[in-house]
Amino acid sequence: MIKRILVPTDGSGAASLGVSYAIGIARQYKARLQGLHVVDVRLLEGPFLRDISSSLGVEPYGNYLTGIGDILRERGKAVLGAFQEQCAGAEVESDTTLDSGLVAHCIVERSELSDLVVMGRSGEHTGFLSGLLGSTTQAVIRRARCPVLVTGRAEPALRRFLVAYDGSVHAKKALQMAAALAAAWAVPFDVLVVGESGVEDRFGEARSYLDAHGAEAEYISRGGDPSESIVAVAGEHAADLLVMGAYGHTKVRELVVGSTTDYAIHHAPCPVLLTR
Repeated sequence: MIKRILVPTDGSGAASLGVSYAIGIARQYKARLQGLHVVDVRLLEGPFLRDISSSLGVEPYGNYLTGIGDILRERGKAVLGAFQEQCAGAEVESDTTLDSGLVAHCIVERSELSDLVVMGRSGEHTGFLSGLLGSTTQAVIRRARCPVLVTGRAEPALRRFLVAYDGSVHAKKALQMAAALAAAWAVPFDVLVVGESGVEDRFGEARSYLDAHGAEAEYISRGGDPSESIVAVAGEHAADLLVMGAYGHTKVRELVVGSTTDYAIHHAPCPVLLTR
């Protein structure tokens, strides 16, 4: 049961989509939203301050650090104030937290007592941060214990969704989430198995679990590259949500060639709900 939803926001357009989507989910589940803004300590050092100081013709030391930190905190308060106003307008209960530290670390820490994290597909500083330490979204997905939903849409108009199933531990969590979603939203869904072998075994596992929970689904098999196939089927079946396990490959493969999870986040035509 989803009753507490963590919503990180930096005030960007993408983050605003995440807030709107989270509000829609909160209405469905009568859940409470926890708005979180993190003052990123990386913005007080390195390339960011060097760029500012260069444009001003000064050194990034002394009172500049304190002044910039104060500005970032005030901006964070304004972002969270707008979040609460939006929640109040939608008659959704909410709390807010202003943190300071490494963004992904703070989000993961705050998510430990949350049932779901909802994030926009990208954030205000994605271009700068992704080249330095990897995207915040990917870092949160890799480390959060609760499901993480990544969206580029503002409204959770859930009419049909797709579940990718490969028999892995994370995929089994995705199947459990699918049964819960189907019950809560009363919508149909499809189960996709990608591969040339073991398809019927995977279908049998999924069907056995879903039948026990009274969840009806259509079963689809597809060959080819798992990443491309999952995204393609989501588009072909007009899925409003893609549910899948996060990072099902080994850590070595993730580092060397990426993963199905990363591909889905960047290319899926719908929001992606990732489970661990």
